[in-house]
Amino acid sequence: MKTPLFYQTNLSKILFYCLVFFVTFISSAQEEQDFVYTNDSLIDILNDLQEQHAIRFSYATEAIEGKKVTLTIDRVTWVELLPILEAHTGLVFKKISNTQVIITPRASNDQLCGYLIDLETQLPLTYVSVAISEDIHVLTDNTGFFAFAKADSGSNTYTISSPGYEEINFIPTEGCSQVFVSLNNEALDEVIITGYVTSGIDRNKDGSLDVTQKTLGILPGLVTPDLLQSIQLIPGVSTLDESASGIQIRGGSPDQNLILYDGIKLFNSGYLYGIFSAFNPYATEKARIYRSGTSAIYGDRVSGIIDISTGDKIPKKTNFGFGIDGLSVDGYVKTPLSEKSALYVFVRRSYTDIIETPTYRGYEDKIFTNFGVVRDINGNILELETDDDFNRESSTNDFSFADVSAKYIAKINDKNTLSVSSLYTRNRLDFNFTGGDELIVDSLITQNKGLSVDWKHKTSDRQKERITAYYSDYNSFYQNNEIKDETGDGIPELAQINIRENTIRDIGVNFSVTREIKERQQLNLGYQFSYTDLDVVIREENPIDNEIEDSGQDDNNLKNAVFGEYTFNFKNKGHISGGIRLVHYNSVNQFLIEPRINLEYPIGDRFRFKTALERRNQPISQLVEFNNTELRLENNLWRLSDDEQFPLLNSNQISGGLLYYHNGLNIDVDAYYKELDGLTTFTSGFSNPLENLEKGESTIKGLDVLVKYTWNQYKIWVGYSYNDITFQFPNLPETPSKFPGNNDITHQFRISNTLTLDKWQFSLGWQYRTGSPITPVNSFDINIDADGENAGVVNFGAINSGRLPDFHRLDASILYDFPINFGRKQLKSQIGFSLLNIYNRVVPLNLIYKAERKPLDDGGIAVPGTDGSSPEELEPILEQVIQRFSLGITPNVSFRVFF
Repeated sequence: MKTPLFYQTNLSKILFYCLVFFVTFISSAQEEQDFVYTNDSLIDILNDLQEQHAIRFSYATEAIEGKKVTLTIDRVTWVELLPILEAHTGLVFKKISNTQVIITPRASNDQLCGYLIDLETQLPLTYVSVAISEDIHVLTDNTGFFAFAKADSGSNTYTISSPGYEEINFIPTEGCSQVFVSLNNEALDEVIITGYVTSGIDRNKDGSLDVTQKTLGILPGLVTPDLLQSIQLIPGVSTLDESASGIQIRGGSPDQNLILYDGIKLFNSGYLYGIFSAFNPYATEKARIYRSGTSAIYGDRVSGIIDISTGDKIPKKTNFGFGIDGLSVDGYVKTPLSEKSALYVFVRRSYTDIIETPTYRGYEDKIFTNFGVVRDINGNILELETDDDFNRESSTNDFSFADVSAKYIAKINDKNTLSVSSLYTRNRLDFNFTGGDELIVDSLITQNKGLSVDWKHKTSDRQKERITAYYSDYNSFYQNNEIKDETGDGIPELAQINIRENTIRDIGVNFSVTREIKERQQLNLGYQFSYTDLDVVIREENPIDNEIEDSGQDDNNLKNAVFGEYTFNFKNKGHISGGIRLVHYNSVNQFLIEPRINLEYPIGDRFRFKTALERRNQPISQLVEFNNTELRLENNLWRLSDDEQFPLLNSNQISGGLLYYHNGLNIDVDAYYKELDGLTTFTSGFSNPLENLEKGESTIKGLDVLVKYTWNQYKIWVGYSYNDITFQFPNLPETPSKFPGNNDITHQFRISNTLTLDKWQFSLGWQYRTGSPITPVNSFDINIDADGENAGVVNFGAINSGRLPDFHRLDASILYDFPINFGRKQLKSQIGFSLLNIYNRVVPLNLIYKAERKPLDDGGIAVPGTDGSSPEELEPILEQVIQRFSLGITPNVSFRVFF
């Protein structure tokens, strides 16, 4: 037994260590001071530092002679001052102990190098992207230092550019010169943090995030810069099924995200069951992502915004690239047509219909393996017949996709710019499966077509106008045929046809005026018009009995909206904006008001406080209709709100948090609360079949945390998201008043590392999340149905009271850059290798019960039809369980050349 003296002694030690820590902290804080130099000699500065801080600088006198420094900086320590002095002098300051620093000239080599410095603050721009051409980008270090291999440009002058700053012509000199750059005052959203998660993902002062393809760093498991896969590294952005198109932003479902491509509204964004994005990786110049604090410019969706741009620069010379990976080949060309016009063309096509690579086989197993072991709540296996027991010997599939996009840009004069963009994507999948005496034939074709015209006019230095007109055409056609011997004569015939078709035509015009009222004050006003025509066809045919059942929808919606937004930018880079949208949807005949408020304010030099409030509405949603058809692949259908069966979605959201950034360390903590009204049992897509269309609502509470640290060429970041998503459907029988939502992923965690060594890039990442909610089976009384297959009366437990196994996987990527001699030129080339799910853990990600109510005969066997039975006399008969599994170990390789 421990004596009181033991506790007293340990308490004394604890108090002593706390005192030491406190004194050390105070001492460190007292070391912070202001440094003001006006063309001061570096020798004098070093002597002052040695006297004040008991440190010693070692250097060769000739190395620092003639060096002058002009600088004003507040509240830093002498250690934090060293990299700033390095940027201003071009010398290397190496701290070898707490009291000694060695100063040496930077080693000369055959490189173009310099130090990037903000002209206004005189501080080095650390860990930002620097470019000297379309294809050559590097990252500055903690002193603002950058270096390129000297290129044969035919000129001794290089153009240096960095996000948020004006381009500047740079003439290299001996050694590494200082490059002073000014903020781009025309940028409406100033970048606060470059490399917010990794290079190429930057954070703006309004809370939005910019993902820039050219500067996007290597990411775990990716060898091509897939936009929709890349943004999943951002806390609060996730997917339940590992797909690119199933993006969920802060608890919202994928259909609640607005996706724009050069102003074209998109209704499908993925290929191969949404596994990867339907955008050429080199067509997406930049994408702006909103998780909250959405600008009043955006409407019609209640969750996130993904606004994609293909760029609008006139290249000085033609440049193009070519690439191939384990699924597709792609290419692009950007060429000037004159000094004031240019043409961009991007193409991509899969080759999996010709060659099946290991990459495709990994995805093939994930998509077509629809059945596995399912147990009830007591662990008993549900023995069900299935035609989904996929294997390569009993099935064939033919999959292909292609996309083409083009853009014409014309700088008509200093005040007018015109651009025309077009997009075409096509995804085709044919799948045949033989099970017993039955042949199942599936066919799915999904297409997106779009066109936009964008005109920008500059009335004066303080006012700009913009008009964007667009047309979007979406079509999805799915057919499922069942061929079997119904009569027993040994002759198979077409027994059933299931068809699902979804067509959307959307046309619109957006007009806006941006006016700078006074310095740092801006007003944005606009009007938006759109017309949406939507068709849904669901058909079940029985050719043997000549029976056809049809259902669907043919509706349209006319939208008129006006919006206004006022923005005030504080001198300290703070930001506040207030906006409002007034919108009318004729499909629900409602006039709606959507207010928006967004505030970010610096607290000192390293912290920012942020909060946002917003109300949004959505007149179109995707429904999940497994219960009504035999569809086994994609089953989501877009439908317009009619304020009767399918209500208008609306949400109210508030968020707030703190952001810390200093010397390569970012810490971002953001909490949010969202109320969502207008859900239905069909929009939610529960795992157990629900016969009735009922209305409900949801509350979402969440917390997003990001910690990222950069040390020279090494980056590590950790993302964590907490979600508490609750559904309420008051009219569902025998259902708790509140239960977990279908996408309630309580915990999600990611840790990623990247390292750049000369021409090599390495990345390793691990992710974990809790399993999705499902409704368990309490009991299952197996019988043989009228078709001779296993079926039985099922008793479901409380809705969404169970969960699938937790999901986790480890991914890695390697990229290597090397030159290829092509005549007198050197071409930049890159080879890459990635491995997804290194330890090959495969678990179910989703589970769907297919059941319907049927009468039972005297022997307790389910018989088809209702025979006039009332619903109370019918029993729920479970016939099939469909599962979606996670991706197994999947390799990928890529090769790219840039001309």
